[in-house]
Amino acid sequence: MHKSLMIASTLALSLGVASAQTTTPTPVTPTTAPATTTPATTTTAATQVTTFTDVPAGHWAKDAVDVITQRGLIQGFPDGTFRGNENLTRYQAALIFYRLLQTGALSSGSLSQTDLATITRGMQEVSTELAAISTRVTDLERLSADQQARITALEERITALGTGAAGADVTALTARIDALEAAVRNIPAGPQGPAGPAGPAGAAANTAALEQRIAALEQRATTTGTTTTTTGTVTTDTTPTTVVIDNTTNTNVANGVTRGNLYAGVNVGASSAGNTTCTLGSGGRAVNYCASFGGMIGSTQIVGPLGARIAADYKPGRNAISADVNATFGLNTGSNIQPYVGVGLGLTSSTNRAPNTTNNVTDTYVNGLVGVDFQVTNSIAAFVEGNGRYYLSNKGTGALTNSTTATDRGFVPAVKAGLKFYF
Repeated sequence: MHKSLMIASTLALSLGVASAQTTTPTPVTPTTAPATTTPATTTTAATQVTTFTDVPAGHWAKDAVDVITQRGLIQGFPDGTFRGNENLTRYQAALIFYRLLQTGALSSGSLSQTDLATITRGMQEVSTELAAISTRVTDLERLSADQQARITALEERITALGTGAAGADVTALTARIDALEAAVRNIPAGPQGPAGPAGPAGAAANTAALEQRIAALEQRATTTGTTTTTTGTVTTDTTPTTVVIDNTTNTNVANGVTRGNLYAGVNVGASSAGNTTCTLGSGGRAVNYCASFGGMIGSTQIVGPLGARIAADYKPGRNAISADVNATFGLNTGSNIQPYVGVGLGLTSSTNRAPNTTNNVTDTYVNGLVGVDFQVTNSIAAFVEGNGRYYLSNKGTGALTNSTTATDRGFVPAVKAGLKFYF
């Protein structure tokens, strides 16, 4: 009965509107009431009457279909068909009544009391669907207004960016907003039928995608480059970026251990005694090496990995004091073990070799060294080092160990070990 009531209401509605809108109504004698509700795809510009592929010229219902289609009550399906043999769904009937209310045709006075009563009963039958369609239209209108407001706000914020750090992106942002505006304008203004099995398959607006794109634009307008707009004022994020070049403190990192550049150290060492002997302490026994002890101060980095140090040591067996200045080059291995090499010049003061003399004389030498630090803590390292001194003269007993000729030159090897204190 419900289906018959909706069909009768729609038929009465169609005939009544046709008689109200045309001066010479065309007789219609349908046996089955066709009804479709989704937008058609082909219209003529002159009459706005849809041409359906399944309602050809000469069809018994052609005139009635043209009239109700021209009045906007039924628009057909997207594939250009009317589908007059299909059943009318409740949603389709509700959409027809909704369009009728929108056009004001019910208040024209051209419908009979019987037709009005039939239409009223049909509207009551689909009142739930009619209310749902009205709510969807209201929601679409509100969503369209909200999106337009957000796009307007985006335009104002982009304008405020001016020619700052984000100026290069203004053209791209404007183009994207223009595309969004076009998409919003293409949102269907009329209600869309549900996506049920027999319901209309209207072109629903992809509002979720638009929301995401607008949100992304708002975020980009806020954070593009390093520029942030606040009430029309452009401020630049000046978060400092630190670039360290030849830092002079705490730049030596080895396996999690950080050490300073400056250091001081103490050491003990031994060198070859040559063809003579050295004594261990005053009145001690003679040995074939000469012991020494000393200290140093230096820096591991002055220019890049290049450092410098000053070292001095005392050799009791020869009663000789030596001091040298060396340039060093450290090899950062990324571990606790840090090797280094160096070269420099030095002086040795010792007793004169000449017979019957007790005065001290000075000999010069070229120094070469190879060593390795083992970092124990942030401030303490143990080291072992090999030295090679090439003496340019041999006037004192602290110079060459295998010659007594003052003009001789020669090489004297030595080793030392000790501790360095970094700070």
